[in-house]
Amino acid sequence: MRVAIIGGGVVGLACGWSLAKRGVEVVIVEKDVIGEAASKGNTGWVSPTISFPLASPGTLMMGMKSAFDPNGALVIRPELDTRWLKWLWAFRGAASRERFLKGVEALHNLNRRTFEVLDAYAADGVPFEMHSGGILTLGKTEKGISWFGPVFEDLKKIGFEGEIETLTVEEARKIEPAIGDEVKFVVRTTIDRYVQPQSLMRALADRLVELGQEVREHTAVLGLQQVSGGWTIQTDGEPIVADRVIVATGALSPALLRPLGLDVPIVPAKGYSITLRGEGTRPSQALYLTEPKIGISGFDEGVRIAGTFELPGRDLVVDDRRVRAIVDEACTFLKDWHPLPGETAVEGWAGWRPATPDSLPLLGPVPGLDGLFLATGHGMLGVTLAPSTGALLADMILDGASPAWVAPMRPDRRF
Repeated sequence: MRVAIIGGGVVGLACGWSLAKRGVEVVIVEKDVIGEAASKGNTGWVSPTISFPLASPGTLMMGMKSAFDPNGALVIRPELDTRWLKWLWAFRGAASRERFLKGVEALHNLNRRTFEVLDAYAADGVPFEMHSGGILTLGKTEKGISWFGPVFEDLKKIGFEGEIETLTVEEARKIEPAIGDEVKFVVRTTIDRYVQPQSLMRALADRLVELGQEVREHTAVLGLQQVSGGWTIQTDGEPIVADRVIVATGALSPALLRPLGLDVPIVPAKGYSITLRGEGTRPSQALYLTEPKIGISGFDEGVRIAGTFELPGRDLVVDDRRVRAIVDEACTFLKDWHPLPGETAVEGWAGWRPATPDSLPLLGPVPGLDGLFLATGHGMLGVTLAPSTGALLADMILDGASPAWVAPMRPDRRF
C-alpha cells in the first residue's frame, strides 16, 4: 500500500512515521520546507493537562470585546463574510457547557497515546529537543489563575491520570528561578512536556528518509483526483499516485478540498511568537502566564514567547506592535530577564492555527470519497495531538479502526 500525505507539518509527519513503522510506503508532500510552516513558531507544548476546546462558555463574548484591543490575547472580529459568519454561528453553538465537556472528553481520549508515541520516536532514534517536568502556570491575581482548577476537575472526572500541584511562589522559584516578584499564584502540571517543534519535524522527516520513504519539499499540490483503486495528486512537478491520501494541511485544507465538493469548516487563526536569547535570569521551563494568556518555552536556542489568537486571520504580516506587547507583558512575570539591546529589532513570527467551530480536529475517512482521510483542524494543539493522531490514522487505514470515541472528531460531523 502507498499512502500520500499532503502537508509536511507536525501532524503529517506523525502520520508518516506511524504508517512507515507498520510497513507502509509513504510519500510526504510539503509545499515549503519541513519545519517552516504553522508549527515553526509555537511553544512546542505536549500538554494533555491543558487540552480543552477554545469553544467554551464566555469565550465568544470575551473575544468580541477584544476585537479592537491592540493587546488582546483573544480577538474575534466581526466581518461580513458568509463563510466566516457561518463558522462563527457554529462556534457559538459549540460553546455550551455540555458540548465543551464532550470536547474535553474527546481530546482526552485522543491524548491517551500521546506520550507512548512520543517516547517511541526517541526509542526509534529520532533526535529532537524535549523537556519534561510539567508546565508552571503563573498568575498575578487569584482571579487570573482561578479558571485552572475547574478545567482540571473536568479532566479528572473522565479518568485523566495527570496531577496538578499548587505551589508557593518560593517553591516554584526552586524549580524556575526566573519567576518574578509580581507572580503571586502558581500551579504546576506534572506530566506535560515540551519539544522544540522544528527539531521534532526535521528529525521525523530525516527518519522517514532513512526508512526508505519519500519526502518531497518545495512541492505544491494543485489538485486531487480519484481514480480506479486510488488517487492521483497533481503537483507542480511529477504527479503522485497513491492508494490512500491523508490531507494534513491545516488552515490550507478548505481550499484544497473545495474542488472535491467538501466544505471544510476551518478558518485560519493568527498567532504570534518570537525567540530571543535575552539577558538576565533566563527561563528554563515551560511557563503559562494566565492573565495575558502567553506561553513561554525555554529552549536550548533561546526563550520563545508566544501569544494572541486572532480570528479570522487575514494575513501573515507580523504586527511588530503585538509582538512587542507580548514580550513586554511576559517580562513582567519574570525576575530580570529581558531582550538584549540588539534583539529589539529581531522580527517576530506569525503563523496560522487551523480552527474548527467546536475546536476539535477533523480525523478519519471522508464518506463518499473512498481512500481519502483528513488529519487537520488541530487548532492550538497540533504538537500535543500529533503523535496520537498519527497512530490513530495508521490504525484507521490499516485496520479499519473506528473507535466510538472518535465520533466527535469525524470529518462529516454536523456543526
